[in-house]
Amino acid sequence: MTVKILDLTGTPYERGLQHGSALEQNIAANIQTYRNRFLLGGASADRIDTEARNWSEKLQQHDAEYFEEMTGIADGANVDIAEISMLNARYELSYTLYTTEAAAANNVPSHEPEGCTAFGIQPEYTSNGHTIIGQNWDWLEGLLGNICLLRVRSDEHPDYMLLTQAGIVSGMFGFNEHGIGLCVNGLSSKGDGEELHHRPFHMRVRDIMRSTTLFDALKVIFATDRVCSTNWLIAQKGGEVLDIESSGKVTHTLYPADGLITHGNHFINRTGIESDFERIAPCSLYRTPRLDRLIRQNSQKWDMDHLKDCLKDSFGFPKAICRYANPNDPIEARTVTVTSVIMDLDNLSMEITDGPPDTAAYSSFSL
Repeated sequence: MTVKILDLTGTPYERGLQHGSALEQNIAANIQTYRNRFLLGGASADRIDTEARNWSEKLQQHDAEYFEEMTGIADGANVDIAEISMLNARYELSYTLYTTEAAAANNVPSHEPEGCTAFGIQPEYTSNGHTIIGQNWDWLEGLLGNICLLRVRSDEHPDYMLLTQAGIVSGMFGFNEHGIGLCVNGLSSKGDGEELHHRPFHMRVRDIMRSTTLFDALKVIFATDRVCSTNWLIAQKGGEVLDIESSGKVTHTLYPADGLITHGNHFINRTGIESDFERIAPCSLYRTPRLDRLIRQNSQKWDMDHLKDCLKDSFGFPKAICRYANPNDPIEARTVTVTSVIMDLDNLSMEITDGPPDTAAYSSFSL
């Protein structure tokens, strides 16, 4: 199957209405996937509804325009705005809706961030001389088939293309017309979720997509404290690639070595950080260096076909670079590679799969 793509224009409400109307069934499926995951994590149905409504108010306070687009999605998909709030604040909600007691009873981590393995390559090392970034995005199996590319055009901000989960205004990774590109990885460290009043994750991703310079994009990450830990692999055409590891209050910047940087779900620079992800999912400790080694095994300048082959790697099955569902996990908590993406920031194009890259073909899209 090919990833769905929506071309969004008009006012924020009109964009949301287009989104909600086109993806009504996918949005309903994603709402149920997250409700099931939160229930497995120990939250009651009433608690989920209460927290989602609280986040409706917070999201509106943070960004009225973003909330207006959420309202359009809710109307288009015929669902309550609180359910769209649950999706758009799903990162932040996880810190209040999971309990360790439920996790122990259900034999699942109390809070496992989404896993990913990402890379960034400078143009001197690519076959076409372009800046290239990409990743496998590993998260809940229930999201398979319920993702979408948003191609957003407006006179008020740069045009951009962004991969999202149906029902979420913003997304996880993409690029804009200025060749600013982003990949993200979930991290986990002590202190995550202690301060829930900061600007939410998905709003920050959209802020980066709307940036006209790399300077402005970096300020989105650095200027204020954050709710939780995230790894931001950010680049711009012309050859600049940076990786920012961030906790709520601490940030570290990493740079490519000999043209390449890879990152998974653990902090590489531990200064001022108590990293938790390794206790939850130690597979990151081998996925990150393995992707680096696989890419470098090709001594020629790296091309798309080589990078695709690297992202199909199954070493460490099922917790591999290409992630597979573990049948021993509860259905609600099973994780897979939902999509794989490679972005060329010079010609503003991406190759992306709808599902794991070893079984789903890459399709090409351009801005």
